[in-house]
Amino acid sequence: MSFTDAVQSIPEIANCLRNGLQALGGHSRKIEVRSTRDLAGSVDIDTCLKKLYPNAHRWDYVFGYKDRIFYVEVHPADNTRKVGEITAKLGWLKRWRKLSAKNLEDLEGKSTYHWISTGKTTSSVKRGKYRLILAEKGIRGPVSILNADSIS
Repeated sequence: MSFTDAVQSIPEIANCLRNGLQALGGHSRKIEVRSTRDLAGSVDIDTCLKKLYPNAHRWDYVFGYKDRIFYVEVHPADNTRKVGEITAKLGWLKRWRKLSAKNLEDLEGKSTYHWISTGKTTSSVKRGKYRLILAEKGIRGPVSILNADSIS
């Protein structure tokens, strides 16, 4: 199943699918791709699900590019407390997918998770135990720009 088919099969987000990186709005500047024709679309998960899950720590975005799915959280990285916030958001995302977005869950093998920082990134977030915590959860980053073509 393709990214687009998966999103369109999920009633909670089907109407939120946008062309290219449009769902990311101004944050689309933080994503680099070589071929915009290979973008399968994007969803602003946070905004789309805000009414259904008003108190949840919602993940920000997902987009399809080539044969991959990129889950992107755009969030400050100015102190180590942010690591806990990011991991909580990933936990929510994975629970939501299992309960409400089975077709995206089935594409887990094609999925990667990325933290794109806003503003300054504290060096302690990028190294030591915090880097290990992020890696154990499968979260890449924080980075200021995500080059989707460099992800394997």
